[in-house]
Amino acid sequence: MAAQGMTVRTLGALQVATLLVSASYGIGFLFGSGEYALRHGMGGAIYGIATGAGMLAMAAFAGRLWHAGRNVWDLFGDRFGDRVRRLVALLSIIWMAGVLAAQIHGAVAVVRLLGVAAPWATAIAVALILAASRIQLRLASAIFSACLGASALVLLYALVRADGLGIYAAAIPALAVSLPSIGAAQCLTIAVGVGLLACTGADYHQFVLAARDRRSAIAGCVLAGVALLFLSFLPPAVVLASIASPAWPGVADPKQAVPQALALAARDISAAGGVLMLAMLGLAALGSGAAILRAMESALESAQTGVTSCRPLTLAIVALGFALALTMTGLPIVDTMVSVNVVYIASVGVSLVVLLRGGPTALPDETWVIGAGFLGSVAAYLFAWVAGSPSGAELTALATGLVAATLVRLALGRRHRREFVCGPLDR
Repeated sequence: MAAQGMTVRTLGALQVATLLVSASYGIGFLFGSGEYALRHGMGGAIYGIATGAGMLAMAAFAGRLWHAGRNVWDLFGDRFGDRVRRLVALLSIIWMAGVLAAQIHGAVAVVRLLGVAAPWATAIAVALILAASRIQLRLASAIFSACLGASALVLLYALVRADGLGIYAAAIPALAVSLPSIGAAQCLTIAVGVGLLACTGADYHQFVLAARDRRSAIAGCVLAGVALLFLSFLPPAVVLASIASPAWPGVADPKQAVPQALALAARDISAAGGVLMLAMLGLAALGSGAAILRAMESALESAQTGVTSCRPLTLAIVALGFALALTMTGLPIVDTMVSVNVVYIASVGVSLVVLLRGGPTALPDETWVIGAGFLGSVAAYLFAWVAGSPSGAELTALATGLVAATLVRLALGRRHRREFVCGPLDR
């Protein structure tokens, strides 16, 4: 296959798993889980669990993905045409904006812990992410990854320091007790919104495609899923153990729970350790934010036509503005990401199922199906907020979008088959 020749396939199963875990373990995972832990106890692990479950789900089709040699979103364009490719690229801005919003939340939380007032903290975080996205990030990305890796080591130390090993050991029973506080609808929405996006994201597929063989691709997904399931309980356990300590100073914002716990642990190692730890977390948030902002910029460029085109900096500002608007909703980090994930999944979910099932394409233009899913989910969201009942809006939006896309596909498919059988002269 020509596509396979474009990808260097040398990774073993353990290497694939390591890269998948590294791509998953970020500011959203850390800070979002900690924020949820303050609100819902061990229920804060739900984001990591959903991500791990998504990796295990990806193992079910990782072999076919590896054999095809192209990620799902490239296959979208190959199957349905360039118009659909551009539409999916444009819609991918939606879920990436949620990820970028998580990085903004993280950077703001760190800057505020350093003593900067809230409005200025937001302005500084946004400006630094935009500036970081304008520089060459090859060397910088290694520094950002190292900062995040160091935070993982400090997280383990913080767990031991706060006598949290017992809390971690009893995590599963504690999870079962705390899940009702999140609610069945929201648990299901997070499971679908995070898990399905995790197993279908092109950012993860690049590592699966780089596996040396089919078996390594599948095993790597399984190992990554299992590792993430274990890691998912770590941030909530650290937060729960830390807040039980008499030395816990408290936080002004639940998003600051993990950085505060890490700063306190690092301060034990060195007098300047707390500030250094916050600086490292800030760098990690900036690096992740810059990377996702570049990806959004690239997606917007792909969605442009020759007639309408904007300069890269303009696209970056537009993308950053969308993510900043999401941060202003006041939702927790996990809920922010899930709220936009479900719109994206509702838009492309039905077409994705058709793509993965294979067989002939029944429609001349898949954009109608994707458009129906998008409009249905957004309409359900708007209705829920206007009606003053935002609780459960994500699940309603997801279901409405998928139903709308399914009905449009069935209707257009029936019409297409009728026209094919009758012919143009009988219409």
